[in-house]
Amino acid sequence: MKQFTIVVFLSVLTASTFAQSKKEVKKNKIKTVTEQITDYVGGKEITRNDSYKKFNKQGEVLEEIEYDKTGKLKRKVLSRYNEFDDKVEEIIVDANNHQVEREVYKYDSFKEKSEVLHYNERNELDSRSVYIINGNGLKTEKKTYDAKGKLIQIKKYSYGF
Repeated sequence: MKQFTIVVFLSVLTASTFAQSKKEVKKNKIKTVTEQITDYVGGKEITRNDSYKKFNKQGEVLEEIEYDKTGKLKRKVLSRYNEFDDKVEEIIVDANNHQVEREVYKYDSFKEKSEVLHYNERNELDSRSVYIINGNGLKTEKKTYDAKGKLIQIKKYSYGF
């Protein structure tokens, strides 16, 4: 059991160490990355897919797939971007290709994220978050409202320089 834990830990550590940055993906014209894990169980090697990512020419992740411990599809995240490379939509689907959630991102005239609309599995608005940005382009506040527009949370950001 101890050896199995060490192998899994090293696999996760290795996978996270070699993750490609957006800059590296764009520079090397990487279109996809597939991560596989090989477990050693009872003296046998068992290899399975762990994740898959598909990129656009700007190095943004268009599609990300996560697999469970048996190598079967667990969930898929699909992302869309605008002409400024800002994410405008993210859809999460389950193994049966049913929407689990969806987020729509809006930006202000300074290209700062100003609003996030969160939808549930039935594509109904669940919540809406509005960001307050200061003159330096830093978030100072995030106000979250429920589907009916009732304020349910305020998160304040403070910065130390």
